Amino acid sequence: MRQTTKRRRRTQPNTNITMLVLIGVLAVLLGIAIWVAVAVSSPDDSLDATGATGESTLDTSVQESTSGDAVTPMALTVTYPAAPDTITMVETVELSGTADPKKPLTVNGQSVQVAENGSFRYPFTLSLGDNEIVFVSGEETLRYRVHYRYAVQSYSPVADMQYFSGGTVRVDVIARQGSQLKVTLESKEIAMKEVSDQTGVLAEGFALFQGTYQLPDNNTSDLNLGKIQYTVTCDGKTETYSSGEITCQKSTEILASNPAVTPSYGEYKDVGSGYICEIIAYSAETFNGKTNDSKSEPIRNYLPKGTVDYASVNKVTNGDSAFYLLRCGRRVFEKKSNYPGGKVQVVDVYKGKLPDHNEIAVASLTQSGHHTILTFDTMWKAPFYFDLLPQKYYNAATRDYRVKELTAEYVDITFCYATVFEGTVNIPENHPLFKSAELIKRESDCTLRLYLKKTGGFYGWDSYYNENNQLCFQFLNPTPATVADNAYGADLTGIRVLIDVGHGGIDPGTVHRYNGKQYHESDFNMIMAQKLKKELESVGATVILNREDEKTLKADDRIQQYKATAADLCVAIHQNSVDDAPYYNGAEILYATPFSALVSQLVAKETEETGIYSKTELKWHYYYVARQSTCPVVLTENGFMSNETDLLNMLDDAVMTRKVQAIARGVVKYFLSIA
Repeated sequence: MRQTTKRRRRTQPNTNITMLVLIGVLAVLLGIAIWVAVAVSSPDDSLDATGATGESTLDTSVQESTSGDAVTPMALTVTYPAAPDTITMVETVELSGTADPKKPLTVNGQSVQVAENGSFRYPFTLSLGDNEIVFVSGEETLRYRVHYRYAVQSYSPVADMQYFSGGTVRVDVIARQGSQLKVTLESKEIAMKEVSDQTGVLAEGFALFQGTYQLPDNNTSDLNLGKIQYTVTCDGKTETYSSGEITCQKSTEILASNPAVTPSYGEYKDVGSGYICEIIAYSAETFNGKTNDSKSEPIRNYLPKGTVDYASVNKVTNGDSAFYLLRCGRRVFEKKSNYPGGKVQVVDVYKGKLPDHNEIAVASLTQSGHHTILTFDTMWKAPFYFDLLPQKYYNAATRDYRVKELTAEYVDITFCYATVFEGTVNIPENHPLFKSAELIKRESDCTLRLYLKKTGGFYGWDSYYNENNQLCFQFLNPTPATVADNAYGADLTGIRVLIDVGHGGIDPGTVHRYNGKQYHESDFNMIMAQKLKKELESVGATVILNREDEKTLKADDRIQQYKATAADLCVAIHQNSVDDAPYYNGAEILYATPFSALVSQLVAKETEETGIYSKTELKWHYYYVARQSTCPVVLTENGFMSNETDLLNMLDDAVMTRKVQAIARGVVKYFLSIA
């Protein structure tokens, strides 16, 4: 019950004491409020990025350094835009970075609030085209240019380009669906046609438009054709762009040409017989000889170190790249990117003379470990074509190399210029990969056809010249898993899996800042790789990580490891990011070669069924490590660091484990399927 008391008159001294007590209580409450605010705004440093206790390896919060009572002022840094020149398709972006909170910060003259920890975020609406953004903090000034595009995501060619006489200029524009395009060169309009998405990486609402321009033939001097002009209109907005200078080189001078050395059919090109191109890298990727873009295709093959062929006198440029056209009709780069670390030499070109034909003799067919090795004696190290046929793609004519099903029934190895072939390839009845062989002879070359034991049953290959200068083809044999009573229902004993841990060292991959902390893709990749290793080893697999610390791996380092480990499968681990489009989310599972499609499909299916991601997409793409041919490669992009939901999942140890278990289930089901 409620008690009542009589009100008494208080004297002045009692009033003063009461006031002091009230002030004390308020001071205590204020202190508690401040402590709570700090605790809420500052994550517990005892928790790492996975939620487990211990020192965080991902916590790179920006703080002012102190030495005694001295405080070092925080320098002005900008995290978005990520580069001085940035292109975006988003009209409103969030500018972000760090600055000294004790100094006023302005963006294009507008005052911007800086938090106590130095971070700032500022929404900015862009105008169509170039936008100059100037950040000023005290005496520091940083200038950025953000180019806002509405209709055009990308176009090519972009840079100065040189083409062979009689060649074809291929024009690509990725623009919003429904856009009107006008593309011209030499005041002549290039017919542009919408084609199917070749790689599966187009943003929703965008389409790929393609066209070609036939160049002059037999011109006696270099022709500068000017620039390609792109005009694109969509929703009442018009954008205009132009390429660099387009040059059609004069017809190559034929030196001491002997028509007999150039077959008159197929892809062969008469480049003369005065200059030899020799592959000096461990291998050289080949490209379509009719165009000069650098998009790789699974229907072209690598050529091993030591291969020689006649080449055109002139090298042709594609932006900052240069390549040579070989007599076999394929292009090879003079140098290739080896990120991080610049470019490396691929070929050497010099004057010389080659035999007018080649001779091939079967040396041996052996099995070593999980591989079949087919060895040949050759008169000289001529090029060859390697084809997996008849493999169906969505639309190879438009370079849409997605694979719906595996349809290949045989492998064709065409020995260029080989008019003599001695011996036979005898396939044992119990051979795990091939069932028979056939030789097809033509006037100026010959093809060895190896029939697969199972339709679509091809798993990878490599080629090299051994210590005896013999040409060797190394084929990966199928290695099935066995059914077992465990969490995955299989035993992978004897199966080797290479985990390609993306980025590392001086190459952190994508970097994203969230709630005052900076996160590196390479760290998330390592967490997932170690978890996947544990899962696969639990069912008997031999698992190799190509890095187990912050080691820097160049692109070629990774490919050499693919070859050296003789793995049955490679899983590449990556995370995605589109900093100016935080709404991008989900997982992407990618492959480049047809024999990588099945395992990628299974990993994508298992990943989707976890329900972790808002969407899971299976895509074809010509990523460098994915298009190597020694074994199937599935490249996983496990969410977008730039998307808050995906990032929080990366920071959740339990979710990361579920992601990895889905990948492991896909891998296990792949090896069970090839039994």
